[in-house]
Amino acid sequence: MLSRYQRGYVYQTGSKVKTWYGRFREDVPQADGQIVRRSRNVRLGTVAELPTKTAARNKLADQLRNSDPSVEMDFCELSERWHAVVLPTLKLTTGAHYRNALRAHVIPAFGKRKISTIGRFDVETFLSQHSKKYSRSTLRSMRVSLSLVMSWAVACGWIGKNPCAGVKLPRDSNCAGRRVLRTVLKLAQVTAIAEKLEEPYSTLVVFLAVTGLRIGEAIAVTWSDFDGDVLSITRRICDGDLDTVKSEGSNRRLPIPPELISRMKKLGEGEWIFRSKEGTPVNPGNALKRYVRPVAKELGIAIGGWHDFRHTLTTNMRRSGVHPKVISGILGHSGVTLAMNTYDHLEAEDFRQPLAHVSGELLLNVTKSGESA
Repeated sequence: MLSRYQRGYVYQTGSKVKTWYGRFREDVPQADGQIVRRSRNVRLGTVAELPTKTAARNKLADQLRNSDPSVEMDFCELSERWHAVVLPTLKLTTGAHYRNALRAHVIPAFGKRKISTIGRFDVETFLSQHSKKYSRSTLRSMRVSLSLVMSWAVACGWIGKNPCAGVKLPRDSNCAGRRVLRTVLKLAQVTAIAEKLEEPYSTLVVFLAVTGLRIGEAIAVTWSDFDGDVLSITRRICDGDLDTVKSEGSNRRLPIPPELISRMKKLGEGEWIFRSKEGTPVNPGNALKRYVRPVAKELGIAIGGWHDFRHTLTTNMRRSGVHPKVISGILGHSGVTLAMNTYDHLEAEDFRQPLAHVSGELLLNVTKSGESA
C-alpha cells in the first residue's frame, strides 16, 4: 500500500535502476481565473541518490515548497491574447514587425507548447537552430517578439519568469541569411538613377537624396504640409496605413530647396505628391522592385534599398563638416549616436587627409634614411 503524507506520497519503481517518484495534487490557475486541481507525478532521484524514504519525502517537500503553478495555456493562445490586448497599444510599424516575427518563426516552433514548459534551454536551442538560416538581425526580432509575449505573461501572473531573460544571440560568424548592405552613392550615381526613372519615381529619388526622409515619410507628404518652403513631417505610411511618425524627434520642419519644390509641382495636382496612376500613395515595395532596382542594376550600381539615400546624405553631410546635432535633426533622430554609428560610413578617402597631415609633420623632423649624422 502506498504511504501517504501531507500533500502527496512517494514510491519506488524500476527493475534495473530503482528510482523514487513523488505524486501530489496542485491547484492550477486558468487564464479565465478558474482553479483546476491536477495530479502531478515527478521524478525525485535514484535510490543511490536518495537511500531512504525519508530522503525521498524531503526531496518532494522541497519541490512542493518551490512549486509555482502556472496557467495551463499554450503559446498560441497566449499570443492571441497578447495580440488582442497589447498590440493595439504599439505603433503600426512596431506592431507589424512583432506580429510578423511571431507568425513566421515563433508560433510554428512554440505554438502548441504549454507556456509553463518553455524554458531558457528551449529558447537558446530555437535561436541556435534558426541561426543556420537567418541573419543576426532576424534572430534578434525572434527573441524580442518572444520575450515581449512571455514577459507579458509574467506580468499577468500566468508564469513565474521570462525564459528569454539573459539569452544571448549566436555570434555573427555563426549566422547565415542575407544581410542588407548599404551603399553610399556618389552624386553621379544618384543623378544617373533619377534620369533613367519615370515619374514620379525620378523625383522621389531626388527628394529622398536631398532630404534624407524615410520612405514612409516621403510618400505621405502632401502640399498641405508646406508652409512656404518649409515642410512639416508629421505622418508616415506603413503597409498602406496612415500612421504618426516614428518618434517625437521625427516630428520636424525642413526647408526644401525651391528647385526641388518646382520639380515636385510638375508632378501634377492630387492629394498625395508622390502618387500612383490611381491617385493613391506610391507603394514603396513595388516601386523599389519594379523600377529602382532594375534601373540601378542596368547602371551597374549596387543598392540595398530606399535607406541607401538616407545613409548617403548622412555620410556626405559629415564629410562636409555639418554638426552631428544638425544631421540627427534632419534625419529625425532623438540623439546623435544613431546617425554617427549606423548611418555614417567611412571609406579609405576619409583617412587620407588625417594620415597625410601626420605624415607631413613627422617626416619634416626625421633624418633621411642613410644620411650620415
